[in-house]
Amino acid sequence: MKWKAFLLAGILLVSVLGAGCIGSSGTSEKATPTQKEVTVKDFTGRSVTVKVPVERAVIMSTSALEIVQLLNASDQVVGIPAEAKEDAFLSPSLKNKTVIGKRLNVDDWEKVLALNPDLIVNLYLRKFYDVDEFLNRSAGYGIPVIMLREDRLEDIPKAVELLGKLFGKEKEAKSFGDYFNEQVSEVKAIASKIPAEKRKKVIMIQLIMGKYYLVNGNDVLAQAVRLVGADYMVNLTFNGYTPVRVPMDKEKIIASYKDADMVILLTSAVTPYDQVSELRETMLSDEAWNEIKAVSENHIVILRADMGKDSYLRWSPRMAVGIWVIGKAIYPSYYPDWEGKAKEFLRKFYPFLS
Repeated sequence: MKWKAFLLAGILLVSVLGAGCIGSSGTSEKATPTQKEVTVKDFTGRSVTVKVPVERAVIMSTSALEIVQLLNASDQVVGIPAEAKEDAFLSPSLKNKTVIGKRLNVDDWEKVLALNPDLIVNLYLRKFYDVDEFLNRSAGYGIPVIMLREDRLEDIPKAVELLGKLFGKEKEAKSFGDYFNEQVSEVKAIASKIPAEKRKKVIMIQLIMGKYYLVNGNDVLAQAVRLVGADYMVNLTFNGYTPVRVPMDKEKIIASYKDADMVILLTSAVTPYDQVSELRETMLSDEAWNEIKAVSENHIVILRADMGKDSYLRWSPRMAVGIWVIGKAIYPSYYPDWEGKAKEFLRKFYPFLS
């Protein structure tokens, strides 16, 4: 019987040692054997604890989906927004994931729970949905939420770095971060060579549902205009609030921005190129619009800011090319054709599109 006692003692010793190894590894009991818990700060400053690498993510924005795809982490996504179906930068396999809502809103939380996600990624945009209610619901279900913001150009590589850490794709994230920063440095070098007397004053107009919207100075596209060496003219604040788009009628646009050297007209997710092209022709033939210097001198260009394959003016990794698109539009004699940059970008990060 002694040998049985020794055997039982040995089994208990191995069990205790095994438990000690697990406890010292930093892995949560809730995490799978291949995951560990980390605490990170999201773009709103919230501390969020996430099991990494994330295995089952619900992504509420197309810009975040483009980042996840760039990181080669599409297989770790289980839920997407309806708008993803229209995003030309997303692969068919990613578009075929379960749709759980639209415009940053969850349509059915039961559908989300059925996917058993270990993370939700969303945008902090209070004008589109009730952020507090969303966070309270997700917390009640025990699902961590990472909030991104689309405020600044320099936040794009930071968002890629953050999601790279969470999805276990740090190497891919660093590759993009280095590439993005290299593009910014090259653009800055060109911009530094533009003489002060040749700096152009620029405004951007987006036609949405028949109304004119000015891109405001805090928007990422206005930041890109300044990056390439031009002056952006629209900088409006209302009672302490600075929106990224400002609705304005034709007469006020003309009266406020007569000195503009360049007018950039933008497409949108709901405004196709042909409608913007019609607006350009109308402006050129309209006596009132011609009071703006840029219009009278035929310095109006159309750039794409929609969700199509040839559109690079969105807060997403695409802006690595978008800054070249804007530079070429404003200073064609200083900046090279951006198509070469686009081909390089697609080959490196979205090979299924190249």
